[in-house]
Formats: sequence, structure tokens, C-alpha cells
Amino acid sequence: MNSPSLPTECLREIFEYVYENDDVETLGSCLLVNKKWCEAVVPVMWRNPWSLSWFNWKEKSTRSITSTIYALLPHDIKIAFLNNGILINPPTTKVPLFNYVRYIQVLEHRHIKGLIHGVFNFELYNNNSSNTNITNHNLLIVERLLYNFFLIDSNIKYLEIPRFPLLKVITPEYCFSGLKEITCDADISPQIFKDLEKVCTNIEKLIINRAIFDNEGLALLIRVQKRLQYLSMCDNLIDETNSIKIGNSLVKHENSLLNIHFRGQIFFSPKILARFSKLKSLTLELSAEKPIMLHDSSNFPFLEFLEIIYDRFTPYRVFTNIIKKTKGTLRRIAMNVIEEPESVKEAKDYVLAITNHCPKIEFVTIWYKEGIDDALEIMVQKCQKLEGIKLITIEDIKALPLLIFLATKAPRSLKMINLSSIGEFFHGDMGWEFSPLDLSKFFEMWKGRKLLNFYISDVKGNLTKECVKILHKYLCHDKVLNNWEEIQMLEDSEDIINHWETYELWMTAEYRA
Repeated sequence: MNSPSLPTECLREIFEYVYENDDVETLGSCLLVNKKWCEAVVPVMWRNPWSLSWFNWKEKSTRSITSTIYALLPHDIKIAFLNNGILINPPTTKVPLFNYVRYIQVLEHRHIKGLIHGVFNFELYNNNSSNTNITNHNLLIVERLLYNFFLIDSNIKYLEIPRFPLLKVITPEYCFSGLKEITCDADISPQIFKDLEKVCTNIEKLIINRAIFDNEGLALLIRVQKRLQYLSMCDNLIDETNSIKIGNSLVKHENSLLNIHFRGQIFFSPKILARFSKLKSLTLELSAEKPIMLHDSSNFPFLEFLEIIYDRFTPYRVFTNIIKKTKGTLRRIAMNVIEEPESVKEAKDYVLAITNHCPKIEFVTIWYKEGIDDALEIMVQKCQKLEGIKLITIEDIKALPLLIFLATKAPRSLKMINLSSIGEFFHGDMGWEFSPLDLSKFFEMWKGRKLLNFYISDVKGNLTKECVKILHKYLCHDKVLNNWEEIQMLEDSEDIINHWETYELWMTAEYRA
């Protein structure tokens, strides 16, 4: 007796789970089960086909993708290519079973270039061609036609805006109705953004690169959005930029903007930043050699994630003040390279701020100085949801007493410890001191607790072969460790990234590729 088949909705949920875990091989095998499974898998696999092999045009899987897309190109586009002297190397004559293109949701400029590499005459990209002007002209024709094809036939939700006007290529306004996320350069023509502003109003996530130009058109596009929630700005330069027009447009979204990520510098005045009182996530990756100057009215009471990836110039107390103004919502405070506290008191004030204002904290970064132990003990007693702790030092500190403290005093929820020595950024090879015997004592005391993820930044060279043997023993035999790695920063460990993913609700381009 045959068992009843699962409803299509259930199958789709299963395949979504497999997709999120990057198990493309399993998804591929599911295509072959039967017609129903195939119809449920195809939309999932083709949501972002480029990510299957980093879209390297030489890869077999990518050649298969480009062959399929070529077969789906309408006749008039193929004729237009030929009329412009663009040679096509047809990779397949098979008729596809589905209109796969309609399921694609992600489109970046590198995908278009990869398609041209994989399907069309490779000489289009050969700058040594005898007639470079014709080559560049033909290349632009190809790119525009392909953008036209994808935006009309697909359900694009993430788009990288090209450097030529899209609305001069395509006409139907519905092409942009489903757009949720865009990446763009701020130094492209303002008219491109002004054209989009008329038809594109549902953007939730905006990533601005090369924010070296206060683009009036981009400011208009930002102003008309209805539900902007995420903003990332990057200039790739250290020169100061004040995006007054863009900043003023963002103020319209002060009640909806929940996530801000600055890379390079903060791009508008502290007074404008202070307006975003609904922020849930603030990420700073600052290379500009100046401290954060927060306006007196700055208050982020609902902040859940405070991420300081790199900031060498902002005083430690600034972050303490941010924490003190929250209303118990902070779940994660992650820091990598930051300015050292000026004193033990400043380090202790930070710990006490977490104790008094962060009852929900799950992951915390502490700059460790001798003399803060009493404050640290109060913190671990009150923060009973703590799952991970990162301890930073640039001093020579014996690790064993602190590890014993964590094994005996920390809440049972704790399952990740990162001992970080960033002395190489400050004073050379200074940091945590430990021996094989120290590690053995600590792991023996940890027995009976949750399996531990243990991460070390070892600038002092304590991680000897004997230490590695101890770590291997408690990972593979005595089963105290779930994982261990030697890392310099949180982002160096894929395991940490997966476990502490802040933006799990966003299918960002950074994590897709």
C-alpha cells in the first residue's frame, strides 16, 4: 500500500530548509524523484542559481546554467545580438522543461558578465581586440539586453543597480514592484535613481557603496520608500564625506529603520543618527581616524545588536553610554578591534552597565583588566541567558583563574568562550598565558556542562603541540569540546558566523555568494 504523498507546501518547506543549509547535491537528487518533487524543487534551486558555483564561467555547473538561460532567451533578443555583430556560441538546442528564469530573485552585474563569458563570444571581454571601441559598444548592448530580459521575465527581489539607466532599456513598471533589496554605487548618475524613484517604492534593504558623493537622485529614491528597514553605507576611502541630502532623506524613515551598518566612516551628522531611536542593530566598521561623536540626544532604547568590527578611535565609554540607554533589549555585544579602556574604572563601568541594563544578553565582549573580577562575578550571576563571552586583553594575563571562574560561576547556558589577544594591534605579543596543564584543569572542571566552543587568539605562542593534543583529547575522546579554533577575529570562524548570525532574516548579497 502506497503512503499518501506530502502536500506541496510541506515539500517546499523541506526543500527550503535544505537550500538554507547549502545542500545543493541533495536538492539535485530530489529533482529526480517525481514530477511533483521536481516542480517543488525548481523554484527553490533557481532562486539564486549563481551561488551554486560562485558563477565561475569555466565550471561545469555554471556552463549548464548559462546553457539553460540561453535556451530561454526570446528570439528577438538573439536577433538583436546578431544584428549588432555579436557572435553567439549556442551551447544547447534542448528545450528547457521549465521557464527557470521566472524563479530567479537575485541579479548582480557580475552575473551578467558571467553569462556573457559562458555563452557569448569570449572576445567581447578581450581588451586586446583590434577594435576596442566596437567591443565595448557591443558589450554594453549585450548587458542592457540581458538586464531587460531578466527584469521582465523574473521575479527579482535583489538587484545591483548598473551604471546605465534601466528605464531606457525596459518599459513595464511592474518589473520593479517586487524589489526588496538593492545595492548601488553613490557615484553613478543621479538620473538613474530619479527614474527608479517613480516606480520603485518597496525597498526594505539598501546597500550603498562608494558613498563618496551626496547623490541627489539617490536621496529622492530613499525618500519615497515605504518600508526601509536596513541601511549599509561604505566609501572604501578614508576621506571625510558628509551625505547631507541622503541623511535628511533617511530621517523620513526614523520609525522604520531598524538596522544600520557603517563601513569606513559615519556618513551623516550625529544629530541625524540620533533620530533613529527604533534601531535594533548598529554595526560599525570604521577606518576613519576620528572618534564617534554621538549627539547628546542619542538614545537607542530597543537596540538588540551592537557590533563593533573595527573602531580604533572611539573612547570605550561611548559604548558604555549606549548600553546604559537601552531598555533591557540587548542580546549581543560583539567587538573586535576597539580602543582600550583608559582605566580599570572605565572597564568596570562597562561591565556594570551590562549587569544593570542587559538581562537578555546572550553574547558579550568584555575588555579584561585586573581589578574587574568583582564586577564580572555580579554580571554572570545576573545575566542568566549568557551563551557566549569574548574576553579581550592586551596585557599578559594568566588565563587559568578566569577559566576556572567561568567553569564554576557562569550560568549553565554558557557554551562559547573566546580568549582574544589583540596585542599585535597595540603593544606586540602580549595576551593570555596558559599551559597544557591549565587547559586540562579547566576542561575537567567543565565536565557536566554544555559542550563548549572554545576559540583562542594566541599571539604569545602558548598554543603548543602539547596544548593541541589536549584540545584534541577533549574534543574527540572526553567530549567536553564541541569545537575549537585559533582565530584573530570573530569573523575568522565560519562556525561563529553561523551561530551568531545577526541578520538571519536578510538574504544579503554578502552571505549569499
